Amino acid sequence: MAFYDFFSKQTTTRLGERWMRQAAESILTEVSAAVSPLEKVLELGPGWGALAQVCHKRGLSYTAVDANLKLLRRIQPVKGICALFPPFPLRDAVCDVVVASHVIEHCNGLAQAQALLSEMFRIVRTGGCIVIVSPDLLWVGKYFWDCDYSHNFPTSLRRLYYMFVDQGLKIVKLQYVHNHLTGWKGYLLGWFVSILPYRVPVGREPTGKWIDRVYKLRLAFARSVQIIGRRPTKPLDYLEKKDERGMAKDKLHYM
Repeated sequence: MAFYDFFSKQTTTRLGERWMRQAAESILTEVSAAVSPLEKVLELGPGWGALAQVCHKRGLSYTAVDANLKLLRRIQPVKGICALFPPFPLRDAVCDVVVASHVIEHCNGLAQAQALLSEMFRIVRTGGCIVIVSPDLLWVGKYFWDCDYSHNFPTSLRRLYYMFVDQGLKIVKLQYVHNHLTGWKGYLLGWFVSILPYRVPVGREPTGKWIDRVYKLRLAFARSVQIIGRRPTKPLDYLEKKDERGMAKDKLHYM
């Protein structure tokens, strides 16, 4: 399909590829500390294949799911599934970790975002983890809609946190990231990049190598939310409790 063909035609620089690999390494390092054993990784929206390269380097099984066939072909040889999701054409509990980096913000509203998270919950095994990285609307502001024509679902740390909790996921990690950097280093670099000027005088077309490079640099180090949630190892259970009148009262909870 034509959706996102413009991404498949874009080229990357060595420095850009390095930053993407560093971000992928950071994700996998966090996941490795939370999931054991870690053998099967599934990624939604693989982009240029940075996580695929890191998984291959670590000897992990990797599968990519994307709506664009041209993007999947760019990262061959890997196992790829071309599908517009959700839902996913996959069985239940097929992976140890499912990663969606800069994907959920492309959903057409809350209902589809919830459906995406629900499907991620379904395909990851119990004890496995769901990883989402998404732009922080409070940082990027109006540029959230400018950088990609399919950005439709605004994301922030608080919004994603509550979505994970309502899905029944145990929060393993919740933090801000600037590509692969966190803490004050990430904040300072992200802030410095955000003030680099790339606007041109009124009446001139917003083109040129400088503008394009600054634009990509801003995107690379803008603040994003990284959230990791674990699927519970035990199913939902009911405990019978009694209220002050001695009446039975069910309380739904996770073990």
